[in-house]
Amino acid sequence: MSLKLGLIGCSNVAKKNLFSYLSNNHNYQLWSIGSRSLDTASEWATNYGANIFGGYDDVLDSGIDVVYISLPIGLHEEWSIKAAEKGINIICEKSLTTSYESAKKIISACKKNNVRIMEAFSFRFHPQHIKFKELAKEKSNKTVNFYGNFGMPSFPKNDIRWNKSLGGGVLNDVVCYPICASRIFFESEPRSIFSKMIIDEESQVDIKVDIMAEFFDGAVAYLSGGFDLYYQSRYHIWTDQMKLELHRAYAVPSNYKAKLVLDINDKLSEFLIDEINQFGLMFNNFYEVLKEGKKEFFNYEIDILNQAKFMEAVRISNNEDRAVLLSEIN
Repeated sequence: MSLKLGLIGCSNVAKKNLFSYLSNNHNYQLWSIGSRSLDTASEWATNYGANIFGGYDDVLDSGIDVVYISLPIGLHEEWSIKAAEKGINIICEKSLTTSYESAKKIISACKKNNVRIMEAFSFRFHPQHIKFKELAKEKSNKTVNFYGNFGMPSFPKNDIRWNKSLGGGVLNDVVCYPICASRIFFESEPRSIFSKMIIDEESQVDIKVDIMAEFFDGAVAYLSGGFDLYYQSRYHIWTDQMKLELHRAYAVPSNYKAKLVLDINDKLSEFLIDEINQFGLMFNNFYEVLKEGKKEFFNYEIDILNQAKFMEAVRISNNEDRAVLLSEIN
């Protein structure tokens, strides 16, 4: 039996990913759509077959099982907590929120109301990351460094990424990805973090972020991202035996064959991963956990808090110009 799904926020991300997934999957029934604009909600409901349309509250009152929140980051806390208080399970676009304290409030509301919440890092469901870790373990004894980059050309000045009050900036929008990827690869949280941010004078949002995260056993992650850069969406590792690179790590189109490149003694070997819909895999996992009682791919709520703590350390390090121990943040 399908779950009734509501959408809050008529975003480009939702238009690009959600409806193509729903058209080929019966785990969810698109039930309601909410937008700031009633005309937009009505148009989307007609185009995509939703039964109900209106404002955000109308979606939460429509009898849904799951809500997909695709709003600006600065609005995620308010609407995640409202959804939790209605007993609705939540898939919320990344970054879930703008601070560790906010993340704790959201998780507390979800636990109190016995609902699940997932931060929508769909990239982590792509099987290329499993293959990457398998090769790393098979071909080397110790990873020395992890390098993660995500950057792109800039956006028009009216884009929400330039709006500080809505959670804009490169850390929340794109650097969160290599942060998450480093945590996935090392299967742990860092000991300490040092960061530098470049802040746009006009908007006061961060436009470039560089991070050095010290993990245990001497491994270090170097993470970087920014706007107004040549497009990159990759990560690689340097080990005692080789270099291994993932060419398209985060935003992977469903018709794209992912590629891993292994470099040992200047001999390059390529590994291709079949096309797959990582957004669909994410939604399927959430369905299987809620409806079929299967084990989650990872603990959603604990991961949210760990990701938020890492990002909080990045902000503190930049503001105070020092390395920050994660143990300082509670």
